[in-house]
Amino acid sequence: MRATSALAQPDKSRVLGEAVINAGARLGLSAEEVGRVIGRNRTTIARNGVDPESTSGQLALLLIRIYRGLYALVGGDENEMKHWMHSPIRTLQGVPAELIRDVTGLVHVAEYIDAIRGKV
Repeated sequence: MRATSALAQPDKSRVLGEAVINAGARLGLSAEEVGRVIGRNRTTIARNGVDPESTSGQLALLLIRIYRGLYALVGGDENEMKHWMHSPIRTLQGVPAELIRDVTGLVHVAEYIDAIRGKV
């Protein structure tokens, strides 16, 4: 006899939606700012989540990658993460929280964090 799980599989879109909002908050970004970064309205994210296969989903995963990289670099200190995101970074030639407003900047910040972590 085959055992079936009583637990339903989590909805991937809702999980990603919650994850990107939480990551953004820990980086000092409002839900509205996160929505602008990934190209979705904050209420739509809260209501429907973010499809991981969509363009918005891929952008959300990049923002989460930035969060995870910074978390590792600063030992999880949220104040340090927020400070880094909102301070001018000479190498990036700008403030990360402003740079991530477009796709090119989002990718550049993610790659920069990967590079300083030694993952390139």
